[in-house]
Amino acid sequence: MTSMTYVFSQELHGHLVPYIAALHASCITLDHMVGPFLPPLTNEKLLPWWKQRIAEANSGTRIIVLLLPETAPGKKPLGTDLRGLAMLKLSETETGSFRGHIDAVLVDRKHRRQGGAKSLVAALEYEASRRGRSLLLVDTETDSAGEAVFKKLGYIEIGKVPHFSRTLANGKKGETFLYKEFLPSPS
Repeated sequence: MTSMTYVFSQELHGHLVPYIAALHASCITLDHMVGPFLPPLTNEKLLPWWKQRIAEANSGTRIIVLLLPETAPGKKPLGTDLRGLAMLKLSETETGSFRGHIDAVLVDRKHRRQGGAKSLVAALEYEASRRGRSLLLVDTETDSAGEAVFKKLGYIEIGKVPHFSRTLANGKKGETFLYKEFLPSPS
């Protein structure tokens, strides 16, 4: 079944929040992705954090895009349908009103290498452009699949910071910072 991107809607996708948290936990636990939390992960940590991200999306300061199977209009997807998600935080400053920061691209393990990350980033870029954004920033673990994907998608490396994020066993991972400029959609 074909995957499509959908901008998060509380009405159509609010019931997916536990599955969104589970996808995030899977990426942290199984893939050792650096995230806002270290294992062990619990619903008490993840669900409030995701509910805050959803509130930001509902207020218009964040864009969340979901990767789901193509569905009939108005049909609510099942939790098992969630294949991935991406988030963009929109700058709320007057001086940064043209910027956004991609702060998550998560793809379920069984749906990787099928163009999902590319589709999610393209959807974020489209939604950002529709909102007058012309500069997107992203940071990702150095030497990760994410870094390679963003470079392949035309993001330009600004630099690397070693020992940027804490990992299990008191280790640290480096972070690579990238950006991409494009023309916003005419209003």
